[in-house]
Amino acid sequence: MRKIILTMLVAIAFVFNATAQDRTITGKILDDKGVPVQGVSVTSSDTRNGTQTDVDGNYRITVGANTNSLNFSSVNFETQKRSIGNQKSINISLSARSNKLEEVVVTGYTVKKRTEFTGAASKVSSKQIEQVPLASFEQILQGRAPGLYIASGSGQPGTAARVNIRGVGSLSGGFEPLYVLDGIPIESGVFRSLNPNDFESVDVLKDAASAGLYGSRGGNGVIVITTKKGKVGKTRLQYRGQVGFSNVPTQNNLQLMNTQQRLQYEEQFLGPSGVIGAGTATGYPGWDYSPSNPGYQSASAAQKLIFDGLLDSVRKIDTKWADIFFRRSSFKQHELNASGGSDKTTFFTSLSVYQQEGIIMRSNLDRYTFRGNLNFKTDRLTASVLTSAGFSTSKGIESEAGVALANPVAAAYLELPYRKLYKADGSVDFGAGKTGANAFDRSNTTTQTSNQFKGGLSIVLEYDIWKGISVKTTNGVDYRNNNASRFIDPNSFAGSLINQGQQGSYNENFDEAVNLINTSGLVYKRKFGEKHQVNFQALSESVRGKRRSFSATGFGINRVQVNTPNSISAGSATNNFIPIVGGNKLINGISSLFALGDYTFDKRFTVSGVVRRDVFSRVPINKAVNTSSVGFTWNATEEKFFKKQNIFQEFRVRASRGATANINSLPGRENDFGGDFAFLSSFGPTTYSGTPAIVPTEPGNPEAKVERQLLTNLGVDLTLWKGRVRITADLYKKESIDQFIFQNLSRTTGFRALRTNGGKMENKGLDFAVNTDIVKTNAVLVTLGVNGGFLRNRITDLGGLPDIPGGTGIARVGYAFGTHFTVGYKGINPQTGLPIYEDINGNPTTEYSAANSRAEFGTYLPKFTGGSSLDVSWKGFDLSVLVSTAQGVKRFNNESFFYETTNSNVGFNKRVDMLSSWRNPGEQTNYQKINSRREFSSKDVQDASFVRLRNVQAGYTYKFKEGSKIRGFKVWGQAQNLYTWTKWNGFDPEESNNIATYEFPNPKTYTIGLDINF
Repeated sequence: MRKIILTMLVAIAFVFNATAQDRTITGKILDDKGVPVQGVSVTSSDTRNGTQTDVDGNYRITVGANTNSLNFSSVNFETQKRSIGNQKSINISLSARSNKLEEVVVTGYTVKKRTEFTGAASKVSSKQIEQVPLASFEQILQGRAPGLYIASGSGQPGTAARVNIRGVGSLSGGFEPLYVLDGIPIESGVFRSLNPNDFESVDVLKDAASAGLYGSRGGNGVIVITTKKGKVGKTRLQYRGQVGFSNVPTQNNLQLMNTQQRLQYEEQFLGPSGVIGAGTATGYPGWDYSPSNPGYQSASAAQKLIFDGLLDSVRKIDTKWADIFFRRSSFKQHELNASGGSDKTTFFTSLSVYQQEGIIMRSNLDRYTFRGNLNFKTDRLTASVLTSAGFSTSKGIESEAGVALANPVAAAYLELPYRKLYKADGSVDFGAGKTGANAFDRSNTTTQTSNQFKGGLSIVLEYDIWKGISVKTTNGVDYRNNNASRFIDPNSFAGSLINQGQQGSYNENFDEAVNLINTSGLVYKRKFGEKHQVNFQALSESVRGKRRSFSATGFGINRVQVNTPNSISAGSATNNFIPIVGGNKLINGISSLFALGDYTFDKRFTVSGVVRRDVFSRVPINKAVNTSSVGFTWNATEEKFFKKQNIFQEFRVRASRGATANINSLPGRENDFGGDFAFLSSFGPTTYSGTPAIVPTEPGNPEAKVERQLLTNLGVDLTLWKGRVRITADLYKKESIDQFIFQNLSRTTGFRALRTNGGKMENKGLDFAVNTDIVKTNAVLVTLGVNGGFLRNRITDLGGLPDIPGGTGIARVGYAFGTHFTVGYKGINPQTGLPIYEDINGNPTTEYSAANSRAEFGTYLPKFTGGSSLDVSWKGFDLSVLVSTAQGVKRFNNESFFYETTNSNVGFNKRVDMLSSWRNPGEQTNYQKINSRREFSSKDVQDASFVRLRNVQAGYTYKFKEGSKIRGFKVWGQAQNLYTWTKWNGFDPEESNNIATYEFPNPKTYTIGLDINF
């Protein structure tokens, strides 16, 4: 019994002693001006406990007996660590974090301090890309980084944009940069199933010392995406939501005719010119029922009354076709995320729903995403498991571009305003020549759906072996599956036009891609004394890609089970319902060996280098790609003589030189995925006198090489005015060699041309970014940022050829890529009303000849791109404004031709200005006489430069006191694509191609949002 009692007393004493050793520490945290700081994270050194300061800067934390210190951290202040000792109260003053250039650059293989980084890279933070109401991640980056040009090719939700980094590096295509997500290369152009709110930062790598790390895949630059990770502390929940609507942009400079103007145009111009005939049955009421029509003049009084009544009834019709096809569309997004963890394990997870209607009927995108990131570390092991899954379904319009019957954008503006949509019985008045009604009928009787699933997995492990040596491996998968279907109702006008049986069609298309990657090797990181630091990696990398597709189209659709494969009729030799099938399979791979490293001396000088050898299945095995680069950084502010001045807080000079390559530029072959095994000769099926046969289809080229780039960069990073001004600038030159061009072959070979490595091109330019804290007080911070990129592109060699014409463009030595090639236009002869053109020497001529085409009308590559941002914060209020621009852009406006031509398509609507077309000698006008032929010329090459008010956002943030269940919330509103200043005649000057053909316009979007932090 005594032993039992003694044991109990000892246990009680032990518990009491342990409890007694726990202690509570309180304190107050101020900034360097004595103002209390709310939201500072206070954690114990053993990370068992943590808390945050309240609105008055006070905190209270309970720590164990063995807790030695407390850590104080905040986003806006420098982190501090304080020993506890016997103190019960610890008050500290935090120093504001200096506004230096971004602290680290993530390259995918390394994470480097900006002060030790030798390359040229721009960083876009999560704050800049979150909650933007765009489904295309690329478009969110517009105007955010110098040297990065993004042109949104379509306003269809989720459509990919064109992305160029420091110009175009290939004559034959493959301009897209490489995208890397958490260390795993991923497909470009398929971001519609990813949630940009999950991204922590985006690093744009532009030179040999950064993009050169990726060897033959880095020729077009690299965009490295880093997703969010959890932070040490209590689990935090966050809800984020926004709702809003989109409208069609109004400032398109089109000014097309209404009914009254169209009838006047027909009466004064089309009829008298003879373009639509001299009778009363032309189908154009402005002339058919006009008193000026000879048929009207010879009619009886009763007939004239009928004509007058018919014309009066037509005048009362003024159909707003744009209002029929366009709409105010809805937008909503909801997200729930959680994060937290201990000093050993952190996590971040999110769920989101994104739903956006397009501004054209039948277009929309729904997206559902999940992300789960887990990070773990011990004394030796660091591990990350990063996963994502996204599903999106999109319904698109019949044709996103093109002067076509199916394109609702074209139909909305080409159809005549006095035509009706419905017949008297309420049915759609479709039929031959009825552009608007046909497009409307097609929008309601056909479907075009695309479902996409995208999944990703990244596992990164690094284990310290001994004295700075560790082994590292990155393993991952990028998976994407697209399934698209298209149905055309057999009873629709479109269904009656199907060649195979005139009874509609049903199509399904399946396209699956999976890429597996493994990057493994040794890492060496070591500091020697106080002045020497070495980082080195020797790695091997393998990428294996698989892709397969299958497509089938059936005909003779029955009405029993529409919009399913069951509705297809079996094809036979007599019913003309023979189905069309196609597909492909592909396996390719990359095997690489490379080494990269850097050496830093005394925080002043850093030298970096990389050597890499890539072996591709896409090219002959003896054509391995070897690349290398070097970089150098001098931190002048670390020099003793520099510490005597107080103007610059940072003064850093960078230089790099090296080679990359562009594997995406490899020429493709018919019916493949592009660029795979195109060096091989190939054969295909045909028929000869009705007998099946096999014939050569591709000549092949065993000497084919990957296009290469030689990159040179000289940059400077400056911080001055006590950190309130941050400047970075880079001069660069990108020389593209071994460019693929078409070399003509003798037709006796059976082939027209062979692609060979004979071209050269260069891009030169200047990138810069300037950020200035105009006002910086305890209560107010106003920051103005400006970034831009000047570009000069020039073709320097075409394998001995002077030029290679192609449609409305030409590749010519000494000229820029994308140069327009057409006949010069000088205006209208006031005496004859005929157009005046230019001959091959630029002299006036009345004769139009394609042989007089010249390359003097600019290029669709901008000479300058940039953006400007304004950020204002005052207490809990914030305001941000983003403007972007592209200057020196010329695009071929194919739409203008159809608004102005009268030699064909008279039935299309015209510009109001066409009422001033030439009629009498001596008239000064911009429009030729009606019965003269309108030709494509430099008149159709228009200035597509623009300045766009891209985003405006204002919000208010409120933080509750410590201990509340809700930590705080933010309410905000924003407007996207608010206004565009441009001379361009059309919806959007920044469409992503050379020729404007009624693309889906980018909408104006307005949203309000709410963020709640728990």
